[in-house]
Amino acid sequence: MIVRNLYLFILKNKPHIAFVLFFCISLNLLLTSDYSPSLNLVRGKALDIFSFLYSPVAWVKSSFLIEEENALLREKNLRLALQVESMVHLVTENRRLESLLDFKRESKLTLLAAKVVNKGIHSNVTSLSIDVGSYSGVQLNNPVLTSSGVIGKTIFVSEQSSIVQLMSDLNYRLSVRILPSDATGVLRWIKANLCEISEVQKNAKIVIGDKVVTSGFSKIYPRNLPVGEVIRIASNRDAFQQTISVRVNDDLGSLINIFVITDQENEFD
Repeated sequence: MIVRNLYLFILKNKPHIAFVLFFCISLNLLLTSDYSPSLNLVRGKALDIFSFLYSPVAWVKSSFLIEEENALLREKNLRLALQVESMVHLVTENRRLESLLDFKRESKLTLLAAKVVNKGIHSNVTSLSIDVGSYSGVQLNNPVLTSSGVIGKTIFVSEQSSIVQLMSDLNYRLSVRILPSDATGVLRWIKANLCEISEVQKNAKIVIGDKVVTSGFSKIYPRNLPVGEVIRIASNRDAFQQTISVRVNDDLGSLINIFVITDQENEFD
């Protein structure tokens, strides 16, 4: 029974057994100290066959090494890309902070620096939350802005934080003035950083590139706070008014550091 099983095993694995036997014979020939011409010839043939048989193994091994090196290079490139992105972000943030500090130093307004801690926290209002409240002097309906211009107003104030209604809210309205024509109107948000001033007198001399500022008619916003720039003028032949498209100065979706005006007695010159 044992002999029969051994015989069947040999028949089933004949190619593998033959390869192992040939490998052992070749290895013995390569390592033997007999250097006779006939044996050298056999040794040479065995070395050629052994090299031929080993070449796929060497290729597979080399492929694994190349793939491992490529993986290491990809990982290194990713780390370098992340470092570069981080440095670019730090440079951008540093410039933003420098701009804010310069704006605060040069402004005649009483400005309280604040940081955005959350966005869209109010279900019915396009808003954000900031890290200053009544303890810092914030009150309801305080104007909120950046060094580029108005972004909204406070609509809820607690001791340590406040909620700001952004000008991108559908219900937000802002009384504005267009320079240098002094034409006035009410600004509302349309999409992205695009707003619209409707019901502007048709005879007002307005051109693309004119600056838009707060009018000062509201008790909330001081006069002459920057808002945006005229980018399109549309008028109806049958109407006595024109509609002005305005690009606001800030990307409202990427706000980080802002200011709250806590003293509204001064105007922005």
